[in-house]
Amino acid sequence: MKISNILFQDVADAENACIGILGGGGKTALLHRLGDELSQSYSRVILSSLTKAGISSIHPVHLYHEFEPEAQREQLLENNPLYIMGEPEHAEKLLGVNEDQLQHLFEASDLTIFECDGARKRPIKAHQPFDPNIPDYATHAIIVVGADAVGARVDGKMVHRPELFRELWDVNANFVLDPGFITKVITSQYGYMQKVPPDVPVTYFVNKADTFPDEARTLAKTIRRLSNAPVFYGSIEQGDIKQAP
Repeated sequence: MKISNILFQDVADAENACIGILGGGGKTALLHRLGDELSQSYSRVILSSLTKAGISSIHPVHLYHEFEPEAQREQLLENNPLYIMGEPEHAEKLLGVNEDQLQHLFEASDLTIFECDGARKRPIKAHQPFDPNIPDYATHAIIVVGADAVGARVDGKMVHRPELFRELWDVNANFVLDPGFITKVITSQYGYMQKVPPDVPVTYFVNKADTFPDEARTLAKTIRRLSNAPVFYGSIEQGDIKQAP
């Protein structure tokens, strides 16, 4: 199964899609993998982010101000996929675009894929009110969670913003995250779903099944049991994807 099949059984259905990726544990890898796959069928695939990101070693990065002049835009769109970010924060970190800029990118593309939030490479996180929301004009949302969150303690090693996480969910640093609790965090309106507009369909993806196969399978089955949304698990790095029954 191609990774793009978690959203589209027929690649023709991807036209005019605006896909937001939320969560932790593989968002950036998913962004670029989807971009590579869908650019085989579409000539104008744009990748971006509403939040900060590191310099990509997969696709050359271009800055939004380069995209604004129409003549230059057509030249940039010869890159496929085209990766657009905001401005450099420093030598190794880029700022994201804002919602209006992202919409401009979307309108100029065949389809656009973007990261919505950061997790500092942790598999699970707590959201701040100022974290970006997936915009209303998005057509799809993918919520990513790392299978290595299963069995982790809320002590900062595996949780982004552990103090806030403990406050929001009324747990302590020694609390062990089990599949049921993780599912509550990522499917609840008090958790990840507060960042997704009600009309944007959600798909869940449990990553890192190559190194945590039992945890990934159990977590995916738990999410599927407690959510009506499609749920997949596997390895973005290896391209091995399965759907939870």
